[in-house]
Amino acid sequence: MDYNLSDEHLMLKDQVRKFCDIELAPKAQELDETQEFPWGVYQKAGQLGLVGSYLPAEYGGAGGDLFSKAIIYEEFVRACFGFNLSLNAADLLFCNNVNKHGTEDQKKKYLPPICRGEVLGCWCLTEPGSGSDALSIKSSCVKDGDYFILNGQKTFITNAPEAQYFVMLTREPGSKRMEGGTAFILERGMKGLSTGKKFNKMGGRCSPTGEVFMEDLRVHQDYVLGAPGRAFHQMFASLDVERSLTPFSSIGIAQAALEVATKYALERAQFGKPIAEYQLIQEKLARIATGVEMARTFAYKVVWMVMNGKKVTKEAAMIKYYASRMVQHAVHDGLQVFGGYGYMKEYPIERYYRDARMLEIGAGTTEIQKVIIARELFREFK
Repeated sequence: MDYNLSDEHLMLKDQVRKFCDIELAPKAQELDETQEFPWGVYQKAGQLGLVGSYLPAEYGGAGGDLFSKAIIYEEFVRACFGFNLSLNAADLLFCNNVNKHGTEDQKKKYLPPICRGEVLGCWCLTEPGSGSDALSIKSSCVKDGDYFILNGQKTFITNAPEAQYFVMLTREPGSKRMEGGTAFILERGMKGLSTGKKFNKMGGRCSPTGEVFMEDLRVHQDYVLGAPGRAFHQMFASLDVERSLTPFSSIGIAQAALEVATKYALERAQFGKPIAEYQLIQEKLARIATGVEMARTFAYKVVWMVMNGKKVTKEAAMIKYYASRMVQHAVHDGLQVFGGYGYMKEYPIERYYRDARMLEIGAGTTEIQKVIIARELFREFK
């Protein structure tokens, strides 16, 4: 296996880091406080081909591979987790599903505006009564000639308060588990479609998150995404790409924590010398650095496996579990290096600490990842 980065990938990494250091990182603290999504940065990223980088050029993407997307993902998170949270919901959760399951007309209509950084999209699955048990959703779709009538409520939907496009997962009344699911592409402004106010969150605060409501929403069958009744099968078929990239949120935050903590340790003096010279500080930095490298290496292996058509159910769960635990240790140790200053909002480690907490919850909890790993192990030994 060769999942090393090419010279082109390294050049891209340098380009994205420079963009983030100029356009995004200096705004991150203010964005956390105002909870405003940086539309200007998003549009500039789109102009540079950093939104939808892995999507085909004919639909507005940059035509890159998943390594390119992973590089952009980590660098954006390193600069501002909330920004990437919204970008990811638009150009991965929304666009990946449309690219995989949409018609040619749907791809040409919905993908280019997101790739240009003009609009946000979102993916609507979670409901007030269904989180980890995603197949227990209640939002309904009832066939009515060439139309469907949709009713239901979604919650914890990234980008919902500001998104223009929505991939909406519903099920036929009376259907159970994997059967009877139908996905739709909905547009803001449709009669019967509305969104709630933006949630006031602990972390990722510049990324708008909220609820979506459907009340007798009548949509033509042209808005169906993929095959009616097969939405849950389509969902699981799309998950490999999404799961393989999710760990780069943990890696990006941990990398940022390592950088600021190391710099601070070299500058901060106690008892007549920099605290970097004390072994207990060195131990913390060494643990962060080791965790980042191990997570990044395994994460690129999983991305490589997806690119080569290999099944990654177990491996994706493993790296999601490992990376989301790793970053908790990284931000804890990083804040401890700062001591009392780390508890103050003037230093970014406080924001990293809050941002990281979501990574054991969102995109599949740590507990669910363990269940998946064990289930796959049992299958191998049967």
